[in-house]
Amino acid sequence: MDSPRLNKLMALLWKNFILKRRQCCALVAELFLVVLLVGILLVMRRMAPVRKSGPFNYSQQPVDQNLPAYIKEVPSKMWEMAFVPSKSVVVKDIVETVKRDLQYNFKVQGFPRERDFEDYLMQDNNSERVMVAFVFDHEFENSYDPLPLKVKYYLRFSSQRNNYSETSQPKRWKTDTLFPKHSFAGPRNELDPTGGSPGYISEGFLLMQHALDKAIMKYHNRKTAEQLFKNVHVFVQRFPYPKYDDDSFYKIFFYLGPSLIIALFFVNYITIIQSVVWEKENRLKVIPLSCDIELCGKCWLFQAMFKNFLLNLLG
Repeated sequence: MDSPRLNKLMALLWKNFILKRRQCCALVAELFLVVLLVGILLVMRRMAPVRKSGPFNYSQQPVDQNLPAYIKEVPSKMWEMAFVPSKSVVVKDIVETVKRDLQYNFKVQGFPRERDFEDYLMQDNNSERVMVAFVFDHEFENSYDPLPLKVKYYLRFSSQRNNYSETSQPKRWKTDTLFPKHSFAGPRNELDPTGGSPGYISEGFLLMQHALDKAIMKYHNRKTAEQLFKNVHVFVQRFPYPKYDDDSFYKIFFYLGPSLIIALFFVNYITIIQSVVWEKENRLKVIPLSCDIELCGKCWLFQAMFKNFLLNLLG
């Protein structure tokens, strides 16, 4: 580092030192806040319990046996199953097979296009009655055009989930996120054998997917498929989780940490604003421009401020 730049940096540091010395009350308040908040963190660290949790072993959950609980809770409600496209007799027969296998009196309704189905949901309270919609991504040339062996379909459920007890959170599927919003040590929803939110088991997603797959297999070869599924039941099970240390300090700091950091620098923010306003009022910022300081040399101002704040943070 050459001597002129070093002199500029030392001059800025000396200026900051003079400003701090003139504002003794603010300096004492900053140091007091640092000591206070560090003490709060140490007390939280000492008082927060660390307990052993686990191991967790989860039971098997049947996929093809029971309808979701919210359907049985409202028996008088006429639930609907929709399918697209409605012109295909094959698709209608497959959906009717799903209805018979589930042994529930669903109202089956078809739509020519997916857009027509969306318009239907916009009318009255139709979206509350439709449990699932089967959308086949295949161009059928006529009503009796067969279904290919490799077919692509979508399952469309309501965006507002029905079987959801955590009222403090929005009832969304959250399919646009790859990871949970808050991630802590341990398994997610550790006490729920179904996996909890978003509820692919409790909402009936896996049930409908499995029932539709069976109906497609029966369409291609009914006798073989019925013989295959005669004594076969499908279960899903969560992976076990080993014993781990459940440290509540991280959860507390996750929610209180941002507030503590803001409180730590609050007095410093006020001091900076006051210093900038005072320098602007007294036109002290004009001096570097009159001294022909190159543009890149202005970065020393920010370096000096950063080092000054770092020293205050370290106390």
